[in-house]
Amino acid sequence: MIPYYGPHQSNEILKPTFDHAKIIHVNDHMGGFSKDLNNPYLQKLNEKSTEVRTEYIVTEKLQNKYPNIKFKYYSQYYIRHFSQLSNYTHHPKIEFKNLLCSFNGSPHVSRQLLVSILNNQGLFDTSFSTKNFTMSNDEVIGHLNFLDLTADEIELYNKFFYNSKHFNQEIYSIDYTRDEHHNNLIVLQEKLTQSFVHVVSETMATSYYPFVTEKFLYSIVTRGLFLAYAQPDWHAHLEKYFGFKRYTKVFDYSFDNIENPVKRLIRLIETVSKFRYLNKDYLMDLYLLEKDTIEYNYNHYFSGDYIKCIKQLDNTDDI
Repeated sequence: MIPYYGPHQSNEILKPTFDHAKIIHVNDHMGGFSKDLNNPYLQKLNEKSTEVRTEYIVTEKLQNKYPNIKFKYYSQYYIRHFSQLSNYTHHPKIEFKNLLCSFNGSPHVSRQLLVSILNNQGLFDTSFSTKNFTMSNDEVIGHLNFLDLTADEIELYNKFFYNSKHFNQEIYSIDYTRDEHHNNLIVLQEKLTQSFVHVVSETMATSYYPFVTEKFLYSIVTRGLFLAYAQPDWHAHLEKYFGFKRYTKVFDYSFDNIENPVKRLIRLIETVSKFRYLNKDYLMDLYLLEKDTIEYNYNHYFSGDYIKCIKQLDNTDDI
């Protein structure tokens, strides 16, 4: 049996019972990666020269960081999670009434930052976006102190994250359930198809190494546009390894290259904000510019071609 380390079992791999394990299966974000790609769990495993089965796509840079780990990429994770939307057959009409939607469940640091800046900039519409948690300005601003910013940068950027006590304390929610993606999409589909862009809130955008979850697929299967607040190079990573194309005719993806999570988020909001004063007819014109890419991504998913992409990387014995 392969020992398993999941997102809620972060101490398991440090227990003595794993000292002689030949293979360890690590899952999800493992607590994320620092700017130097440090991760305490992988550091521990690197000392033991362990074989690690993971859903991270391991680049040469990551392998060089942990030379004693024999990484095994496990594609079945993505096949299992991504396929949950393969039976989606609803096709609501694309009819823009709103600029953006964003669905934020558990209160990861990056989601606190995302909803804070969206509301601060007047982009958080409670009819189209969610915030299923409370927070305080002190908590949100306090995060900036741990995100590789200078004192002057913190003083500048905190202006972008400050909100009224009402927004911080109220929970703006839509009735959806974690990991029940098909049912959730039925609830959210009109929010998506009535919004010009879906800002995807990845689980841990403050990490420095890309990890893709299924959240972006909500837009793919409803033929929508999306941008993600995720790790640096996430969009390039999605295209290179999963085969889903970026919407380069409409969006400037320079934000994707910015390493610092706060600076990357601010640039992402700048990218979206330039569309805020366009009327719905102009937004539709821009949407139609990307029609070929939208249809390509839709077909790439429902044809299963994305599975071929990720299976090519699988070096386990399970394919």
